[in-house]
Amino acid sequence: MVYLKKTSNFLVPPNPENKEKIRTEYVFIRQNNLYIKLLYNNLVFVQSAGNYVELQTCTSKKFVLKSSIVQIQHSLNYEKLIRIHRSYLINIDHINEFSLQEVTMSNGCILPIGKNYQDDFLELLFNISISA
Repeated sequence: MVYLKKTSNFLVPPNPENKEKIRTEYVFIRQNNLYIKLLYNNLVFVQSAGNYVELQTCTSKKFVLKSSIVQIQHSLNYEKLIRIHRSYLINIDHINEFSLQEVTMSNGCILPIGKNYQDDFLELLFNISISA
């Protein structure tokens, strides 16, 4: 059974009885009284704009939600979604190239890397590069 929080933009799975975390590859997003399936693989980045966030997909589809970027990060709970700027979360699977100041995503968007997030971003990518 799936439960729905009235204030949420997402369908929330129930807590399993065996306390193991449910591992899903998608989330349902509420848009105009419909719930649309969004695969985590298709999510390129999340951009904050005041009280709203925009989820940009690799299919050029955008979802606009009334939420904060922190709430989205916790709600999605996807380990490949990392913060690079106070206004941006990116999916590391969609990085084409990066420098110390910016990252180019698979859809061609060039996003800035904030100084406060630069060290964590580079450390994560170098750890992935070394271990891969």
